[in-house]
Amino acid sequence: MWRAVVSQPLDRTCDLPELGALDKELGEFWTGNAFAMPRNGDNLSAYERNRLFLNRGQEEAFLDGSFASGADIDSDSRSVVAADFDRDGRTDLLVGSVGGGPLRLFLNRYESAAARVLIQFQDAAGKAIESGCRVILKTEQGGIVRDLFMVNSCLAQSPGELLVGVGEVERVEECIIRWPDGERQVFKDLPVNGRWLVKRGAENVQFTPVAGWYVHGRGPDGN
Repeated sequence: MWRAVVSQPLDRTCDLPELGALDKELGEFWTGNAFAMPRNGDNLSAYERNRLFLNRGQEEAFLDGSFASGADIDSDSRSVVAADFDRDGRTDLLVGSVGGGPLRLFLNRYESAAARVLIQFQDAAGKAIESGCRVILKTEQGGIVRDLFMVNSCLAQSPGELLVGVGEVERVEECIIRWPDGERQVFKDLPVNGRWLVKRGAENVQFTPVAGWYVHGRGPDGN
């Protein structure tokens, strides 16, 4: 464990005194100037196992699935991208670790009867919009709100699209798109288990079904 404070980011020469007692038995050390760490040989690597939690949607919301998932590696991981890399409608994890180690792709094999939609956005000229939209979905099971932005972690960035689980439904009753400038569009009665391409100003959403997304025998009609 380390502690560092940089109170004057425009002054690379500042060196701040310790602000409290250190527990050296736990490996704590103080760095008054973060820019001096490479020269001092300070090592921030902390090989703690990664953790993965499943949202159960209940009062005790999260279940620790770290060991069962196989994602609990101890390679001092720094970045993670959550996206559907193999296009099967489930969120996978791409994990990067410090020290030039390999990128690891953890494919999601968790089965669910929930329907899903992958939403991509374009402006009126057909150019991709990857940030700044809000999506409000209404189904027979309730409402869902998602904001489109590319999540950043350490030297990593997620794609500019939304993968949304909508529950065990056959259709989305209503989809409201709020574009980056605040203008809204409303679409009614949309299919699930596939890709929505939402083009600004278009009357309809372009839907592409994905057969591999139908789990537990559920097809496009929910049967």
